[in-house]
Amino acid sequence: MSNDAIAKLRAIVGEQHVIDAAPDMAGHLKGSGIPLAVVLPGQTSQVSDIVKLANQLNLKISVGGAVADTKNLDGGIALIMSRMNNLLEIDRENLVAHVEPGMSHLEFIRQAAAQNLNFPVDPYRFEASSIGGCFAVGDTDAKSFQYGPTRTYLLGFEMVLPTGEVLDIGNKCIKNVAGYDFIHFAVGSQGTLGIFTKLLVKLLPMPETKASVVATFPTIKQASESIQTLVKRNIHPTRVSLFSQPLAAGIVPGIADQLVMIGFEGFKESTKALTREIAAVFSLAGGGGVRVIEDRAEHDELWQKWQAAKGRLNCGYSTQTIDYSVGPLKLAKSLDGLAGIVGDLASWPGINVEALLGNIRVVLPAAMPEEDKAALAVKINALAMAHGGNVSDCLGARLVCESYRDTEMWETVTGLLETIRRQFDPQGIMAPGVIFS
Repeated sequence: MSNDAIAKLRAIVGEQHVIDAAPDMAGHLKGSGIPLAVVLPGQTSQVSDIVKLANQLNLKISVGGAVADTKNLDGGIALIMSRMNNLLEIDRENLVAHVEPGMSHLEFIRQAAAQNLNFPVDPYRFEASSIGGCFAVGDTDAKSFQYGPTRTYLLGFEMVLPTGEVLDIGNKCIKNVAGYDFIHFAVGSQGTLGIFTKLLVKLLPMPETKASVVATFPTIKQASESIQTLVKRNIHPTRVSLFSQPLAAGIVPGIADQLVMIGFEGFKESTKALTREIAAVFSLAGGGGVRVIEDRAEHDELWQKWQAAKGRLNCGYSTQTIDYSVGPLKLAKSLDGLAGIVGDLASWPGINVEALLGNIRVVLPAAMPEEDKAALAVKINALAMAHGGNVSDCLGARLVCESYRDTEMWETVTGLLETIRRQFDPQGIMAPGVIFS
């Protein structure tokens, strides 16, 4: 069947756009699974025909902008959207853009900026993220406190459903939903409900100015307490990030302390006043190397290094991290509690805090056994719940249910998710690596 399937795929997209030699496929894949082929469609009708063929032959499909996940994809199709990478329209009057999903997230930001427009959502992975992946993953963005969550920037889309049918939904109006909000329901679905083929994206005017404040602190405790002082004083920048020394070294080579980075996007005079106030707070709190960066090019270079560091976390550490969230005012106490569980935080491979989101990422030792990781996750979840939060993702939802000894709740949640998934994908061919359990 494999030769027959490959021949049919080539008939759909052209021979040069089907890759079935293992060495040539490798650059488009992550994970240990071995798909039948990597396929690069060039238009919506081809995506639809590929999905219909997959249903006929019962082949799994995993989708990516440049790289597809091969978990549970053995013998299936890795669908790479990089050929569908055009910016179809920028409507300056309505502050929207029509774009194909395979366009690089960074390239989309650059092309919008060339029109003096802003797409504020940061790439999930600095170099490899596509704009389709931005909404398929739908991860909470570090600038969400100021700009709102990622989902609010999607006004509509064209999508190939798991049956091969094409759905076109949404328009350029901000109020464009009646009844169930499927537009935003699709954000974060990770390809389980369908494949984006066109996206209608909201844009914003470019901020008048950008500025940063950076400082180093001898301990994570000092750094977190200084950040908490900002929150108490109602100083709310665009981004507030803390990196422990091992991670900070990936941004500032040779750094010996913890790094705090504050980013502002807004009006010139108010930004100038706030950056100076933050610099004073950090200096009084014992921060070293406190600097205000007002030059736009230097600011952008700093945050590009930040994005690259975040991208390495999102990619390289995905199975060796525990993420949890608490209220922003509980960060310092939460980090104290975390130290009570794991010991000296500075000795760990990495701690990353996105303070405005109340999110803490703990990078685990590479050789930590799975049973030790699971036991640690239970302890961290108990800590997070004590401060009004929980461990992130499906793992966190399961741990919350387990903490209440409510297996029925967990079975109900996962059962509902799987029921919705099967309504869209009756043969279960889409995104085999995404498991709601």
